[in-house]
Amino acid sequence: MLLRRITEHVKAQNWTAVALDFVIVVVGVFIGVQIGNWNASRQQHQIYEEAFDRTIVELQTNLESLESTRETVETSLPLVQQAIEDLRACRAGDEAHANVQAAFAPTGVLVSFALDTKALDQLINNDNFLPFQTPDTRKRLMALSTRLNTLQQKSMSMNERTAMTAKDVSHIVQPGPLVMEGPDQIVDALRQGVIGSPEMVRKSTLMAPLAQVCEDEALRNRFYAWEAEAYYHSVMAALAIERIRENLEAFGRPVKATGDVTEETK
Repeated sequence: MLLRRITEHVKAQNWTAVALDFVIVVVGVFIGVQIGNWNASRQQHQIYEEAFDRTIVELQTNLESLESTRETVETSLPLVQQAIEDLRACRAGDEAHANVQAAFAPTGVLVSFALDTKALDQLINNDNFLPFQTPDTRKRLMALSTRLNTLQQKSMSMNERTAMTAKDVSHIVQPGPLVMEGPDQIVDALRQGVIGSPEMVRKSTLMAPLAQVCEDEALRNRFYAWEAEAYYHSVMAALAIERIRENLEAFGRPVKATGDVTEETK
């Protein structure tokens, strides 16, 4: 219809009307493009909001994982350190013997981090999200990514080094009788909060008197290595927990209590 009207105005040499029609066309195209851009920007912002929400959930999951690591260390470290002291003093007797055997369960599992940064890294690496991130937000996101990825990598390296340097202790420690009847009983125990370890299948048993065991360098070094890992992971977890909580607060998602994040405006 507009094209026909323009043609009629040209035939009638009504240049004022032609100019007006041209302005209408240009303005219409401009408005259409602007509306399209606005819709695209709104859709992209919605995608960013969803990605940001996934990152918050991921950070909360990492926070809970770090807190769990510290709780595990707090529970297990006294057992291992008591065994170390008994071995260092070369104590004899049933109590010292029981203390050393009690340390086999926690030291049977390496202390490690299980951190995930996929959502965080995607939020940082997607250039389409840059217009929606303030300089402070981006700085915080990048710092979190660096910290968490570094922690995960160092944890894995430490575990690998410990596993490679651990010496065989089968000459003084052997698997004992079954502890639980089957896998279902182990599942029930894990659900009740028992820390998982190979000791849930067969409890390790000392095959030599404690006076002889305390002189065994391989066993002492195994306990020392676990102790060092426990300290490292507990300290690093504490510092990471502080940073995650601080940034969740800055993002408007403060942590009210363990496992509880309040949603507010970003």
